[in-house]
Amino acid sequence: MTRKELALETFRKGRDCDKAVFSAFEKDEIISEKEDKYIHNCEFPGLPHTKCGAVSGAGCVIFHYKENVGHEDTAEEMWQKFKNEFLKRHESLNCKELIGYDLSVKRDAMEAVE
Repeated sequence: MTRKELALETFRKGRDCDKAVFSAFEKDEIISEKEDKYIHNCEFPGLPHTKCGAVSGAGCVIFHYKENVGHEDTAEEMWQKFKNEFLKRHESLNCKELIGYDLSVKRDAMEAVE
């Protein structure tokens, strides 16, 4: 199963987008309580309050696993490159603008999952 498929499966089980993305990078696909708090408290420069959870989850992956991948860029540089590429492809980091639903509204959230 690909990481994308794992993230989608986790999301369909009721996890938030950020945790679904992060869990796709976990070896056992289980987020520990400590990691859950880490993801919940992740805030990244340049993200709007209504940020896309998948983008936030990607940021958590970049900053959490940076020391293990041996990449020459710093986590901040990797994060900036990721955001720039995402914006080139999608033109927004705002969840509602990206998917057309306001996930803070129960009805929208239910429709978005369908």
